[in-house]
Amino acid sequence: MPIETTIDGRTGLRMHVATGTLTPDELENALLDAYRRPDYRPEGNSLCDVREAGVGTFTGEEIRRVVDTVLKHRGAPPETRTAIVVGRDLSFGLARMFAQQLEAESPSDVAVFRDMDEAMAWLEGDEKE
Repeated sequence: MPIETTIDGRTGLRMHVATGTLTPDELENALLDAYRRPDYRPEGNSLCDVREAGVGTFTGEEIRRVVDTVLKHRGAPPETRTAIVVGRDLSFGLARMFAQQLEAESPSDVAVFRDMDEAMAWLEGDEKE
């Protein structure tokens, strides 16, 4: 599977690292697997690292489906943050579409970054988007 998920037992931070060509089904399944883990904490922040992943096959409808999966299973609780770190322009645009849709329907904050250090600082509350 091109997505590996780790969860920090102390903070609840979920880190999803994608490599290779990522499909909407793989992303959705990886998220569902994370939500089912015994160490999953809904109040934890998320970091999605897609710098090494190709995501060129995502349509607007598929992004909507992933947003719906997050809303249904995680709920994007208030005060939570999701940082998406990208390495390509196309990935940046698709990640922004995801972020805008999720933020429009939940109290969670979502931001897209090109730099891992900036994303981590934002997740830790050290910087504004």
